[in-house]
This record gives sequence, structure tokens and C-alpha cells, in this order.
Amino acid sequence: MDTATFLAFAVFVIVMTGTPGPGNLTFLAIGAASGYRSALPVIVAAQVGYLPLALSVAYGLGHVMAGGGPVVTLFKVLSMAYMTYLAWRIVSLTVKPKGEVALPSFWEGLLIHPLSPKTWAMNLVAFSTFFAGNGLGINENAIILAAGFLLGGLVFHSLWALVGVSILALIGNGPLMRSITIAMAVAMLAATVWALMI
Repeated sequence: MDTATFLAFAVFVIVMTGTPGPGNLTFLAIGAASGYRSALPVIVAAQVGYLPLALSVAYGLGHVMAGGGPVVTLFKVLSMAYMTYLAWRIVSLTVKPKGEVALPSFWEGLLIHPLSPKTWAMNLVAFSTFFAGNGLGINENAIILAAGFLLGGLVFHSLWALVGVSILALIGNGPLMRSITIAMAVAMLAATVWALMI
């Protein structure tokens, strides 16, 4: 992989992991509801859950996903169901009294990336654009793909959670926070629907 391609991949990772998607909006909501320390285990879980996705794209499952068919249809149904569940969990954090609803768990965080259409799309595009025919072996490509998105995800998921903390500090836990949380959940579902349609 030459320097220009590597730098292009790095910019792609920054843009893809830094923009809104189900993960970032979830971490923003958790940060806003209860702080960064509460979001960190879910961020770590999302990264752990991401690793098998990256490796499966690098080692060939990406071709199955890109080809469509019943596997993709099943993925779309599971993705929409999980993202709807996650949106409900996020809204519940601010609509119900504090302490009545548990924060999303490590185990729930594991499924954020494997069931996120944005994560699949960005990995498929990255692999086909930056790794096909780059002169490296499959193992090297898998390591670079996974490491790039893991690092970008850890940095930007954390930043989104910290933005949530800042929102909480700025406006408190009142009606405006509830409205923002509901808007984030709706945005997450809208982004999922949009990603599933393309």
C-alpha cells in the first residue's frame, strides 16, 4: 500500500467514524444521559463487536453482503429491529425517571456495529477502494482495515460521548434534554432506514 492510498484510507476512516451513525448517536445519548464513564463500556463493546465484522469483510464475507440475496435481507430485518430496540432504549434513558432504566450494557454494545448498515457499508467501500490490488497479503489488509476503523471508532465514539456530556452539563436533565434524546433516536432510525435503502 503506497503512502497516498494509506493517507486516503486514513481520511476515509476519519470521515466515516466521525459522522453520525447508530453508534455515534448511541454514545452521544449515553453520554448525555449519564456521562462518559457510563458510555465507555458500551464504546469498548462496540469496538469488540466490530472486529469480527472487519475480519469477515477482509476474508470474503463482504462479497456475500455486496451480492445481495437472502443473507442481506435477513441482515436488513435484524438491523432494523435492533436499531429500533436501541432507539427505544436511548429514549427510555431520559423519558423514564433516572435509575428506573438501566443503561445499555456491554452485551448490547457488542451488536451495534455488526448490525449497523453504515458500518458494513463503510467497510465494504474501504476494502474495495483501498485494499483491492494494493500488493499486500490478505492478512496485512485485514489488520490495516481493522486497526484503522478500531482506532477511528475509539476516538470518535469517545468524542461523541463527550459531546453528550457537554450537552447534559449545558442544559440539564429537563424537557429540552428529552426532546434532544428523542430527536437523536429518530435520527438514528432515519439514518438506518436510509442506509438500508441504498
